[in-house]
Amino acid sequence: MSTVQDIESAIAQLDDQSLGQLSGWFEDYLAEKWENRFAADVQAGKLDKLGEAADRAFEQGKCRPL
Repeated sequence: MSTVQDIESAIAQLDDQSLGQLSGWFEDYLAEKWENRFAADVQAGKLDKLGEAADRAFEQGKCRPL
């Protein structure tokens, strides 16, 4: 596998069209990685306390419409 420096060098040599394609692909790739991590955190219960705190704030009238 290439090193980060090799990848950076290869990217610097791309034409504008190829760079645009790479950029779109990488944006999609990062979004998918984030979604998978978020789903795993939800499944593991890592966000439960935040949800409970939001529910309490709502029940106490501490929320306002957007």
